[in-house]
Amino acid sequence: MIDVEKIKSRMSEIKNNIEKVRKYASLPEKEFWGDERNILSVKHLLLESIEACGSICVHILAKKVYRAPSSFAECFEHLNRAGIINEELSLKLQNMARFRNILVHRYWEVDEKKILEYARNNLEDFEQFLRATVSYLQMT
Repeated sequence: MIDVEKIKSRMSEIKNNIEKVRKYASLPEKEFWGDERNILSVKHLLLESIEACGSICVHILAKKVYRAPSSFAECFEHLNRAGIINEELSLKLQNMARFRNILVHRYWEVDEKKILEYARNNLEDFEQFLRATVSYLQMT
């Protein structure tokens, strides 16, 4: 059985983090870049949120699809194949997972301006995933 409380907890974490990221990302350029804690906070909040999405994905696959992905990117691909998320969202989430891998494993290669750009332009991906997850849970 799906542990709904576990998923709700991860979803709440994502919502709270995205709200915080929006506040940071809405700062004027000069103010944002004037304090290094802003970019460090955004990085951390995005990483936590991506990890939480991956955790939800892995849990649903394990409990309902009975398939273990080798990566978060593959996990989102399997959610699409199972009809839980659409292909467009799956591709966005796969890119998000790859972005996470770069932040974690090759952080020295990341242009911090790209992180802010991601925070300003891609938060809807998280929200779409949350909506799709809620829809799926309501159907099960």
